[in-house]
Amino acid sequence: MRRSGCAVLGCAGLLVLALAVLTGIVNRALPPQAPPQPSSMPGAHPKEAGPAPGFQREDDGDRLRLSFGFSDYEGRTHHFSCEVSKQDYARDLTSFGYFQDDLDRTVGEGLRELFERQAEERGVAPYIRFEINRDTSYRWQWTVPGTLKPAVANALTARLRDFDRWLDKGFPQEREELIARYLRERGVLLQGEKASVDYAREVEGATGPLTPCFEALRQVGTGEEDRRLLALFLAFFQDLRYEVPPPVELGRHILGFRVPTAVLVRGGGDCDSKSAAFCALWRHRPERAILILVPGHALVGVEGAPHANEAYVRLGNRYFVLCEVAGPGKVPPGFGGISGSFEYVMIEPAGG
Repeated sequence: MRRSGCAVLGCAGLLVLALAVLTGIVNRALPPQAPPQPSSMPGAHPKEAGPAPGFQREDDGDRLRLSFGFSDYEGRTHHFSCEVSKQDYARDLTSFGYFQDDLDRTVGEGLRELFERQAEERGVAPYIRFEINRDTSYRWQWTVPGTLKPAVANALTARLRDFDRWLDKGFPQEREELIARYLRERGVLLQGEKASVDYAREVEGATGPLTPCFEALRQVGTGEEDRRLLALFLAFFQDLRYEVPPPVELGRHILGFRVPTAVLVRGGGDCDSKSAAFCALWRHRPERAILILVPGHALVGVEGAPHANEAYVRLGNRYFVLCEVAGPGKVPPGFGGISGSFEYVMIEPAGG
């Protein structure tokens, strides 16, 4: 008796960029508005600031020295410098994202090991053959020798059919768990066939390496009240160059996301990359932040009591003032808005 089965479940094309599924209810002091897009974001202040004075990066031994110039909402120019460890920067880059070949190889090895262990434990290993392809699609075949006595053959056939049912149903689930674990260790969350950035992981991982940049930017705002300090941080990120990272960079799948250290080291990023970088710096403050995800856009909410006519979201008894981080338009805290439901990631302060 011979039975064959196969599963074409390759990873190629499996991972589609999607948003982490969390829920929130919108509350706002302004009427519902579509989120402004980075390419056409309006200036919300009567006095539009001029272009950013520039960004420079210098190699300083085992560190990178970063120099920034930006303008606030009154048009005043500010400068500050900070250093980022090359080791921290390299670690952040290489710890996020994945190479398809490595994913396939790692998952394939895990599947083969799982198959062989299960077949051995069930006593069917000599009678079943397993083949796995480079894309982790696989096939199997089992045979009951014709030389066995009928009672022995029937008992073996029953065990093989039981194993066959597990291969049809349980084995694909094990495969998905292997893929999900592999991606989770690399900053990518998998839900079904959709992948999203683990923003909380990337923000928390970058908080320490970017501490010198937080301290330097905070020094620019020495003596400012909390809301004006928030406006200063926001203006800085809006003046960073807006650019969309590719889905794949040097062979590594990065889902169009630039890790926070790279946003500062390269002097730019897109809406979710800048939002994550903002949160990595803001974690040194006592206020919570949320990274808000709406279709095609990302922004930040910073915990605090909204002023009159400021847009905000409410989560339970907490209020978060909306902050458009993307730029290049100068949009002060509380301007703009979102409508309907949204998705968010809660960012807790580094101090706990």
